[in-house]
Amino acid sequence: MRFSDESLARRIETVSNDFMTEWLAGTGARLERFGGAIAAVDPSRPELDFVNRVYGLWPEDAQSVDEIAALYRRHGVRGWLELAPAERFERLGTALAKVGAAHIGFHAVLCGDASARPTDDIEVEPASDPELFADVLLRGHGVPEGARVRDRASVVRWAEIEVWRLYLARIDGEPAGAALLSLDDDMGYLANASTLPEYRNRGVQTALIARRIADAAAAGCDAVCSSAAFGSASQRNLERAGLRVAYTKAVWRLGNEG
Repeated sequence: MRFSDESLARRIETVSNDFMTEWLAGTGARLERFGGAIAAVDPSRPELDFVNRVYGLWPEDAQSVDEIAALYRRHGVRGWLELAPAERFERLGTALAKVGAAHIGFHAVLCGDASARPTDDIEVEPASDPELFADVLLRGHGVPEGARVRDRASVVRWAEIEVWRLYLARIDGEPAGAALLSLDDDMGYLANASTLPEYRNRGVQTALIARRIADAAAAGCDAVCSSAAFGSASQRNLERAGLRVAYTKAVWRLGNEG
């Protein structure tokens, strides 16, 4: 697999962005298109990056940066961007700097062959109860109880999407973690996943990753991909499962003045 090929980056970004925008469509976030990019904004939750983020912004849409920045300023939100490497990247960086955006970090995107890998003794099963799945996933992410009431419905609806598969991990019969696999033709996307605090450091994510890779292979996928904060435990878990860094995204944040 040619990890440095821009076409691979665009393919992975399309798969992951399709997942995120489908999810956001059910959360109440506003989605506005600017060329090939989609800006999500939810001023009621300015602290959440993923609901106030620009998806699919590439150098060819650099001329839309002024309008995108204006959208977030109107709503009093500092928009979040994760920019994949591309030719003419300087055009995008220059446009972002002009509207007061700052580069604040990095995000790793990983990819590998979809081949079955052995699992450990943690039980991983398809999630038959969407409500339980949603509760475990949100609790694992540390979402406060009040916010879980709001977010549960948007996660429960994932069970209705044909190409999304939901999984629950159990330890001694008790729910310990949850994860999702999104299938997109020949590529599987290891999407949202979390572990309940009391079960961390016991291999829950390793088991969930292995099961999703195996199921992606069984579904006919040639490759699987995922993403993680650069240098995080999540990145290490994915690398132990055989995935390798395909590219690193530059994380930028828009200012609230301009």
